[in-house]
Amino acid sequence: MVSTRAETVAACLIVLVAATLRFSGLGFGLPMAEARPDELTIAFQAMKFGTGDLDPHSFNYPTLHKYVVFGLFGVKYAVGRMTGEYASKDDFLRSFFDGAVSFRLWMRAWSAFMGTLGVALLLRAPGRLVTAALFAVSMLAVRDSHFGVTDTMMVTLVIATVMLCERAMTSGRMRDLLVAAAIGGLATSTKYTAGLVALPVAIAGVLGASAGGRARDGRAMATRVAMAACVMVGAFLLGSPYVVLDFPTFWKDFQYESAHLADGQYVDVGRGWSRHLETLRETQGLVFVLLAGVAAFTWPIWPGQRGRALLWLSFPVAYYVVIGRGETAFFRYALPLLPFLCVALGWWVAEQPIVVVRGLSALPGVIRGTWFAVLLINPLTWSILTDRLVAAGDTRDSMGRWIEQNVPTNAVIVHAGAYTGAPMLQRNVANQTREYVAKAGRADAAGFRKPDDLKWYNPARPMYDVLYIRKPGIDFVSQVDADDLARSGTPGDLVPADFWLELEDYPLTFYASVPESVRAYAQSCDPVHDEAATVDSGPPPAAPEILDQQDALYLPHADYSSFARMGPNLMLYHCLPTPDAP
Repeated sequence: MVSTRAETVAACLIVLVAATLRFSGLGFGLPMAEARPDELTIAFQAMKFGTGDLDPHSFNYPTLHKYVVFGLFGVKYAVGRMTGEYASKDDFLRSFFDGAVSFRLWMRAWSAFMGTLGVALLLRAPGRLVTAALFAVSMLAVRDSHFGVTDTMMVTLVIATVMLCERAMTSGRMRDLLVAAAIGGLATSTKYTAGLVALPVAIAGVLGASAGGRARDGRAMATRVAMAACVMVGAFLLGSPYVVLDFPTFWKDFQYESAHLADGQYVDVGRGWSRHLETLRETQGLVFVLLAGVAAFTWPIWPGQRGRALLWLSFPVAYYVVIGRGETAFFRYALPLLPFLCVALGWWVAEQPIVVVRGLSALPGVIRGTWFAVLLINPLTWSILTDRLVAAGDTRDSMGRWIEQNVPTNAVIVHAGAYTGAPMLQRNVANQTREYVAKAGRADAAGFRKPDDLKWYNPARPMYDVLYIRKPGIDFVSQVDADDLARSGTPGDLVPADFWLELEDYPLTFYASVPESVRAYAQSCDPVHDEAATVDSGPPPAAPEILDQQDALYLPHADYSSFARMGPNLMLYHCLPTPDAP
């Protein structure tokens, strides 16, 4: 525990740095619907609970996080009614349907809070100040704390579970074990892979049975583990009751997620076992990964540390084995490994410094501090650069404002690139209906949509029919084939003779790719406006390794100097009928 005044000050500074890095730039990309993919999907599913139907009808994620978001929205509505922001429930819904900007800020603030809480919890983990400092500045943890999705909340609950498991193992008290199991159940109800935290819960149940010099009793161990398992399952069902009440839908979606993990997403990055190590190297630095790996191997064999090490390392090892088998290997999938690598390295540095260099504990404090700073400098620098980039604006927002001021309402805009790369425009009724039909049967639709009644649309903003050039595997938006552009104006086609064509340029090799035939067609149209994300409006670097290629997120984790803001380079053309067209 933190004891001296100096340690207390250091702990406060660590939490302050963690909060500053996590809360800075929370408004990035807004009102872009897909600035952070999956964010708006969760918001719509949470809002649906306001109809009185608490069945999510979607189990790609468990439902605890969605219920928390629903609670946040409820608080937002109550505060808005008291302050006069919303005169009625209709005002509240109109605000949501018009981009849900403030709603997603609340979701992101919750993630930033949970990310900061995770750092504060690590002040009581092995390595204490060192561990917390390492995690406070970790670029991946900082980045994902800006997103209103499930990952950061899950990681913080897993950290809390393992910490409580250590207390239960030390005290031997059944109450401590059951509290740990309950938090573990809530973590699993946030994201399924957190269920592997059952391993440290079981270890705490077994080793805690002999705490305080008590004789080993197999029946007592089995009883403790069984009771903890029941509590963990109960807490999971408390947060996701429709796993049982709507079991067929749950099982279908759970099987889909399992297959998705195994099969990969659009871009082949190899197995997760190698990709996640590469992710950690790219976001933490090679020195951190090597030393954390050595610490993790050393800890279990260090005299008197076997039980403690098994407790803290059982979850990340099991998680790495399970999640690494698949070819879907988003950067965020490496996040649950990160705090435990910080714990192992923190223990090594703070509690066993002699392991690093013989006699290091006798060296002056300034030398030890310099050595520790080497571990912090890269992730801290990358975290600051990430925050600066997300706070610098977004090309999609700038292009959207230009379109609304210069392109007539109900115009057809064809976007070539990713559905996440297009500006956030108010879609007209025909477009919304067409997209809803395209999403029918998908889990992320969840039966909730913007109604066709124009009272739910913002009359101060123009409306557009936004189409996308078709991509394989993307079947849930309004799409046209590249060849349809050459036939524009043909009766019955979605693309009229007079339309607007938007191209993007960005090193996301699948999402941002544009067919050469579309680029060639654009040369026959009039260029009217462009927005550049790159410095000096130059072409983006042809370096796919600076991005998570499986994730439609326009945020690099390297080569920051090439980018002035988020989003792709966008070019808008006005395509008019040719002189000989009928």
